[in-house]
Amino acid sequence: MDGQWDVIVSSLQDIFNIHDASAFEDDVNAKRVNFNNMTLEQLQEQLLRFQEHRDNVLNGRRLIGTMQENLDTVIKLFSANHEASGSQNSMESVRVGRSYWTSNLNPNEPIYVGSEVAYKPKRTGAEAEWFQCEVTKISADGTKFEVRDPEPDEFGQPGGVFKCNWKEILLIPPSNSTRQQIPNYPSSTKVLARYPETTTFYPAMVIGNKRDGTCRLRFDGEEEVDKETEVDRRYVLPFPAARRP
Repeated sequence: MDGQWDVIVSSLQDIFNIHDASAFEDDVNAKRVNFNNMTLEQLQEQLLRFQEHRDNVLNGRRLIGTMQENLDTVIKLFSANHEASGSQNSMESVRVGRSYWTSNLNPNEPIYVGSEVAYKPKRTGAEAEWFQCEVTKISADGTKFEVRDPEPDEFGQPGGVFKCNWKEILLIPPSNSTRQQIPNYPSSTKVLARYPETTTFYPAMVIGNKRDGTCRLRFDGEEEVDKETEVDRRYVLPFPAARRP
């Protein structure tokens, strides 16, 4: 493919050079010439210019033909490569995963590549926190995942990529979920909710619900006593409870 691109680029450069050397269309004086007042020598000079321009046009057409042939080859090679990689990607994209944790108030499946999830990494010696990630890979059985942190780290580098299983993630409902799919939580329900302006989920208690589905919550450990916080319903997840048999 590189060879064809070299020919295409070279042909474009040659066409540019030809036009630059004989920009006949831009010659204003040539358009105003009165051939009736020219001497034979002047007419012959103009004739030579016209012939040179004609030869340049013919050469340009030949180069465009060569460029088109090589461009067609490049397009065919690119299409073949794209179809080959696309077939592999399609196999990955149609895989469906699920979370171990279940609830009548929130779906635990289907999880696709690109789905948003809350992920809790394994950590020894300290209690890990759940934080928002995007699914990038799903195993054939739908219980193992690769997830990516969408937030850059403190040095501005891309977020980390983690391998996990279905017990370490919770599905964040899609943005187009209906109220039937994510109904209101009863008051006093313990939940896991994303704290405003962060991607981290913390335990909270449901105080109530607004008409648009927004949850009124009281987060555990808030410094301000009885502080209520409003969180979009899709970012309020059931606190992980054992999967029903």
